[in-house]
Amino acid sequence: MKLDSRRRWMSVGLGLLGMVVAALVFIAGGLVESRLEERWRSQTLSELSGLRARLEGELNGATNLTAGLIAQVAISGGMEPEYFHQLARELMSPRSLLRNITLAPDNIISVVYPEEGNQAAIGLDLLRHPAQGAATRRMIETGRAVLAGPVELVQGGLALIHRVPIYLTPPGAAPRSGPYWGLMSTPIDFEGLLAAAGLLAPDLRLMVALRGVDGAGRDGAVFWGNAALFERADAVELDVRVLDGSWVMAAVPLDAPPGQNGVRGWTRAVAGLCAVLAALLAWHLYRTGRQLESSEEQVRHLALHDSLTGLANRVQLDGRFRQAATSARRDGHRLALLYLDLDNFKPINDQYGHEVGDRALCAIADRLSSFVRQSDTVARVGGDEFVILLGRVTTVDDALGVAQKVAEELAQPLVLDGHTFALGGSIGLALYPDHSTELYELMRLADRAMYEVKGRPEQRVAVVGD
Repeated sequence: MKLDSRRRWMSVGLGLLGMVVAALVFIAGGLVESRLEERWRSQTLSELSGLRARLEGELNGATNLTAGLIAQVAISGGMEPEYFHQLARELMSPRSLLRNITLAPDNIISVVYPEEGNQAAIGLDLLRHPAQGAATRRMIETGRAVLAGPVELVQGGLALIHRVPIYLTPPGAAPRSGPYWGLMSTPIDFEGLLAAAGLLAPDLRLMVALRGVDGAGRDGAVFWGNAALFERADAVELDVRVLDGSWVMAAVPLDAPPGQNGVRGWTRAVAGLCAVLAALLAWHLYRTGRQLESSEEQVRHLALHDSLTGLANRVQLDGRFRQAATSARRDGHRLALLYLDLDNFKPINDQYGHEVGDRALCAIADRLSSFVRQSDTVARVGGDEFVILLGRVTTVDDALGVAQKVAEELAQPLVLDGHTFALGGSIGLALYPDHSTELYELMRLADRAMYEVKGRPEQRVAVVGD
């Protein structure tokens, strides 16, 4: 009787043990699935960050393309139609995202390039236009460029309307300190922008949507993609900077995390293997955890660094600027921001391909990184645009000296695969707190100063206000 009772209790005990182990296996399997989903989410965030960086870069390139034309109007008080057409034709290269360029003195369009298909725009009063008047009034009220849309063009297709107020520069006065002259307007090809950023790539593994018409961010309407993505709990969202506003990107992977279905089947299959199952599962969890830590470290790195050159990106530049500004306020010194754009870079891509162009950018990044101090920051903020933040300067002459040395360094020939390239660069320089205490404003002012010397071999550096 005692033997039978003992056997029964052993059977019950083994049954209970099997149930407990099976339950633990199922719980552990759920944890593995959660880990896979978390890693999948991290990879999605990494891919979406790359799409955002390319989208911001392409948009910044399109909006900055006409800076020289605007400066010419501000200095000259206008522009002859023939000269306007020549300049606009140069700006609108075959790869340009601009649909056309218009000038509107007193808000009335006087010239447009190309004229073909756009003749109806001549004489249009943008301030009183039923569709475009609101954005024009907002531009005048704020005194800043605005990006409206996307809107449906009469000529067909969607476009973002970039409007820039033009203020005249009286002789001897500060840039754009004179009266309001009118505006420049350029439609930016929206479908072309998405394609250039990679959002229309056939192998994209994400469903993506955008919201924030007219740069309204999360308060704006969804203007591209499936609006339902913004309601999904598994969606990853990122803000996209568009001039003074923002868009919001939402993304969900098209497929399930790799291995998720296999984990479910594997968990059910080995639920009765007791001790062996527990050992294998513990090993699997450990390995998955290590992989996840590595993936998260990569995501943290990508979130703060440019994916091509490894330099700081805008996010890290903003953080380093805040730290440096705090130190500058405390110790009473200045900061200097150098905004530089490479000269003669486009022909490298056109003649030798983007792979060689990317290698050239990496070589320039290495030069700049080896040139600055540990307290300084080098960041890539666009296709061939870089920012150097000097963490401690005393006078503008100190910053100018560094800028001149950077210009000299960029002027040195670059040798790749037996080919010698003469790049060079144009540099705009702004000081904190002399010109502004905000990073965005310092970058904008330095960028504008940089365009003042663009294409002048005798002067590669310009200080804001000089």
